[in-house]
Amino acid sequence: MSYTREQIAAALDLAVLKPTATIRDVIRAGRLVQKEGIATICVAPCNVALAKRYTDRVCAVIGFPHGNTTPEVKQYEARQAIANGAIELDVVCNLGRFLDGKCDREWLGLGSLIYDAYAARRMRVKAILETGHLSPRQIANLCKVCVRAGADFVKTSTGFGPEGATVEAVKIMVEAVKGRAEVKASGGIKTYADAARYLDLGCTRIGASVYKELLPCEG
Repeated sequence: MSYTREQIAAALDLAVLKPTATIRDVIRAGRLVQKEGIATICVAPCNVALAKRYTDRVCAVIGFPHGNTTPEVKQYEARQAIANGAIELDVVCNLGRFLDGKCDREWLGLGSLIYDAYAARRMRVKAILETGHLSPRQIANLCKVCVRAGADFVKTSTGFGPEGATVEAVKIMVEAVKGRAEVKASGGIKTYADAARYLDLGCTRIGASVYKELLPCEG
């Protein structure tokens, strides 16, 4: 299937998450999101208030990039992001606890945080799985845990793990959630072909640090 410029923009979370991201980078991306109708600018918590000056469509990452802070710290981080203007939260799951067999949603970092997000503004929460660390069966199981915890999306990766989005992982995720949540592909998406591939597979959101490179060729 082919996608228009507008469709790509509406599905994109434009990531400004490199540790070297500057104030200028955030401002430039915020203005681009506002101008082009991009879904959100995805930033670290320290940049939420800044991004909010340039667009209302701000997504904050929580527990980024490893997800192994305590549930209380994630909850506090989320509350701050909400207070500073975030409308969506991308939360990294605690994979160590999941691999230990502890699927308690609090220790995964989703329980109280999700409750707070909904109580605040019915915000959308995306659970980041970091699929490069997981087997196919573990990907499917973690997706189901995240759905039960109330996540609106499951997301492939942070972009800082062992691998980004893959076709195999996304297919498993789409099947595992079966319409009970949406799927976001993120990590390594750099071209229009990449973006179209994951949208074709059923993703409703994609994450990338580029925009123009994802657009279809004109003419």
